Amino acid sequence: MEYGELKEQIDGLGERQRRGCARVLSLVSLGGGVRPEFRGHLDGASTYREFFEALYRDDDLRFTRAWAAWAKLDGKQWVGRFDPVRASARVPFGGRGMPVVLSGGTMLVPLAGHGKQAHVLEFEDGAFNEDAATYFTSIEGAFTCAEMAFEGIYDVFTSGNAVLFERWALNEKGVRVKAAQLAQKYGLTG
Repeated sequence: MEYGELKEQIDGLGERQRRGCARVLSLVSLGGGVRPEFRGHLDGASTYREFFEALYRDDDLRFTRAWAAWAKLDGKQWVGRFDPVRASARVPFGGRGMPVVLSGGTMLVPLAGHGKQAHVLEFEDGAFNEDAATYFTSIEGAFTCAEMAFEGIYDVFTSGNAVLFERWALNEKGVRVKAAQLAQKYGLTG
């Protein structure tokens, strides 16, 4: 498929779908064409959906904004594509969300409620594509969720019925630094 055909297909979509697909297109485009790193995915596609699905299937693209934009737009269950430090699956919950128990009370992380079961996952800093998730809040201190104990500083995200806790990595000055940046700084990359 050529870029012009891709753009034409997206322009022909209904308003809501067109806006989302145009965003994904803008993330893979440069100067009236597809950026070189995405060209191979376009060459094997005959529709915009085939192209976006090819991007989504490519694990090397999991941390790109284009991958995240398509995962979100198409309602993908993408959490399993990343490796958590620990996880608790099919945790039952009532009401409107998953309870997080803090020393001074309880907070609910809002979830969609499909099936009233959630997945609770803990990740290292930078271990999943934050752009594919919905940011909820940050928590500092000791707390529990789904009988899992946490201590430190965490960003809390949701995606479908998954609650994702991303532990902050702090440098020697106590400033947040993504794990990959820390590893590179100290020569720990492979």
